[in-house]
Amino acid sequence: MDKLILSLLRVSVLFVRNVYNCFNSPYVTYRKLSQGKAFSQTVFIILLTLLYFLFVSFIRNGLSNPFFLTVKFNTLFLFSSSAFAAIILILFSLGRMVGGKGEITKVYILWTFSLIPTLLWFFAASVLYLILPPPRTLSIAGKLYSLVFVAFSLAMLIWKSILYYLTLRFALKLDLWRILVISAVFLPVLVVYTVGMYRLGIFRIPFI
Repeated sequence: MDKLILSLLRVSVLFVRNVYNCFNSPYVTYRKLSQGKAFSQTVFIILLTLLYFLFVSFIRNGLSNPFFLTVKFNTLFLFSSSAFAAIILILFSLGRMVGGKGEITKVYILWTFSLIPTLLWFFAASVLYLILPPPRTLSIAGKLYSLVFVAFSLAMLIWKSILYYLTLRFALKLDLWRILVISAVFLPVLVVYTVGMYRLGIFRIPFI
C-alpha cells in the first residue's frame, strides 16, 4: 500500500512538472515525452477532462434534474472520447502515409498532453460564464473583459498549435513540410467535426 501511494505521488509530481514544462519549454518536454515513459500520467488529464464534463453539465442542467445531468455528461463524454480516438488514428494514419515513423502510443501520449490548453480554455470559459454571464455590456469594463478573453483565447490557440506541431514532429518524426501536408488534410476534417458538433448542440467550440 505504501509503495502504491509513493508511486502515485511520484507520478503526480512528474505530471505537474510536465504540465508546467509544456508551457515553459514545450520543445524539450515533448521530446522527453516522446520516449513513451509518461503513459501513466495521461490518466490525470483524462480525469480532469471528466471533471470538466461533470462541471459543465452541472452548470447547464443543475442538480435539480439528475436525469438531464447524466444525459449531458454521457453525451459530452461519448462524443469527445470518440473524436479524441478518431483524431489519434487520423494523425497516425496520415503520418504513416507521408513516411512518418513512430508508434501510436506516442501519438496518444503527446496528443493527450496537448489537451492541457484545451482544458484550461474550457474551464476558464465556464467559470467566466458563471461570474459574468451573457449578455455582456458595451461599457468600458465589458470591452476590457472581451479584449482580455480574446487575448487569452489566442494564447491558448497558439499554445495548442505548438503542441500539435510537436506531436507530429516527435511522435511520428516528421519534418515541417510533411506536417503541412497532413494539416492540409486534417484541418478540413476538423472543420466538418466542428460544424457537426455545433449543429448537434454539443460543442460550440470543438473539444480537441
